[in-house]
Amino acid sequence: MNRLLIPQRPEFMGKSSKILKFIRELRKFANNDNNILIKGEPGTGRQVTARTLHNLSQRKDGPFIIVDLSSMSHEKQAFLISKEDKKIQKLENQENIFEKAISGSIFFLEIADMYPEVQTEFIKLIKDSMIEDENKKDVRIICSTGKDLEKEVEKGNFNQELYKILSSSILRIPPLRERKEDLINISKFFLDEACEKFETGTKEFLKDARDFILKYDWPGNTRELETTIKRAVILSDSSVISKKDLILDNINSFSIKEFLEEKLKKYLMEMTKLENCNLYETVMKEVEKSLITIVLKETDGNQLKTAKTLGINRNTLRSKIKEYKIKI
Repeated sequence: MNRLLIPQRPEFMGKSSKILKFIRELRKFANNDNNILIKGEPGTGRQVTARTLHNLSQRKDGPFIIVDLSSMSHEKQAFLISKEDKKIQKLENQENIFEKAISGSIFFLEIADMYPEVQTEFIKLIKDSMIEDENKKDVRIICSTGKDLEKEVEKGNFNQELYKILSSSILRIPPLRERKEDLINISKFFLDEACEKFETGTKEFLKDARDFILKYDWPGNTRELETTIKRAVILSDSSVISKKDLILDNINSFSIKEFLEEKLKKYLMEMTKLENCNLYETVMKEVEKSLITIVLKETDGNQLKTAKTLGINRNTLRSKIKEYKIKI
């Protein structure tokens, strides 16, 4: 078997039968050029999986374009799959998305949120892409959904023909509750990463924390696990993480003021001795950069969602990303 290298990411870590099966299938799909549907619950790493499929394929040197359908209006969706470049240029001041993705891949995030009328046009586009002629667009289509498409078809929300086309090649990401034996190793990865990032020194899990991690189902999957462990690392004053550090019941009782006092107290004494340490500007920039980075990660790099979540203009967000050299 072609041993394509899988990146060392928590979404792919472990030795459980479920994750090993997933990795085998990921390699298989990376080796062929079929259009593919990625099924996975929120937080399982669908975008990471799509990008990995692209990076391991023969298209790795071509563009990888992400289209988040959940944040798009009916009109925007219709324009994006339109073959009439002038309409799209008028809307977005850019060339047709399929022209931009030549020799690469387009990842349609949340395909279940595509409007019914747009689904009909999308079927035509996919069928055209399968025909070997001079008009064929050399683009691989990768779709994903966190919803049960079979149920959406039954409800009349999703086109049955489109489902049949997409379901010919399905890659399912197993949720964390189906791979309990991988949880401790993944948690240790997030723990070490957080300790290094927040410069807290080495920490380790107590037995009650490990037991909690194994017992809890993690409905938000790796995203929830990562967020929970990072928060525990920040709030824990000792070199160990206990169960109480992982439970989020009292999250609202910890104010931003208390958080800043906790994180800044070891620096303030020395910094206040300096005449021109520029403390206000330094702290505000670091807080702003961290906040933008965190929200971008939570939205899988979706700038529109990030701007809305932060309550700022999209152009302002783009400017800040450039200013702070934030990698997306």
